[in-house]
Amino acid sequence: MEFFKYQAAGNDFILLRSLDRRAELPEQEIIRLCDRRYGIGADGLIILESSPVHDFTMRFYNNDGSSGMMCGNGGRCIVDLARRSGIPVSGEDGSWIFEAPDGVHRGKVLSTEGQYSRILLRMNDITAVEEIRLPQQEGQEPVAWKMNTGTDHLVIFKDNIEGLDVYDEGRKWRYAPQFAPKGTNVNFVQASGPGEPLRVRTYERGVEYETLSCGTGVIAAAAAAWLRGDHSGKYTLRSTSDTFTVSFSCRSGIFSNVELTGPTEQVFQATL
Repeated sequence: MEFFKYQAAGNDFILLRSLDRRAELPEQEIIRLCDRRYGIGADGLIILESSPVHDFTMRFYNNDGSSGMMCGNGGRCIVDLARRSGIPVSGEDGSWIFEAPDGVHRGKVLSTEGQYSRILLRMNDITAVEEIRLPQQEGQEPVAWKMNTGTDHLVIFKDNIEGLDVYDEGRKWRYAPQFAPKGTNVNFVQASGPGEPLRVRTYERGVEYETLSCGTGVIAAAAAAWLRGDHSGKYTLRSTSDTFTVSFSCRSGIFSNVELTGPTEQVFQATL
């Protein structure tokens, strides 16, 4: 089977295209393929399949073999693969409409240059946000926010995240009893001065370490920025490896018209 190696802001994926039948991969095979020493190496695996209703279907797996909900970076990668595969668009604005485990999404290619693309992804509404009081800790704000932006995220603001041990600190919150049994992804955010990007570092559930970026994580960080008083509605965020733009509108606690824009690259393609 042919596969495609992608990265989106350093978050890397193995993509498979199976339009004529449903691809069945055992959990151990997904783990093997994603292993960085004994396999291809990736933060996750994504399968592009046909859909009876929409342009295509996206199935997403974490690199521990578990089935994931939505992945913002992976969603942009699969839109680029749909473009390269010649799958027709059905959206009037030139976007692909596709199914993911958390619902229906739209993705639009804004620009291309060689192996690189810049893609806008329309996400689902954020309908419930939980405010969580944190233990007092120097350099950390006393309130965090828990929400689902396609998957579960906790957002914690700190004065400085440059030297933060994201693995140890993130793991503590990922497995915190109040988030059991599923746990949560954990985002540490540093707010800079006016006009400066929000800095974001993320511990990802299912990958179980810090990834270079997380699309649904930067969306959660932007929503949390709105909740703490920055009501601009359009945000620039900087992950460990690249820059994103997130925009939305918010009324009565519901975040709608949520859009994530960022880079993708098809690194190479080969055969399993």
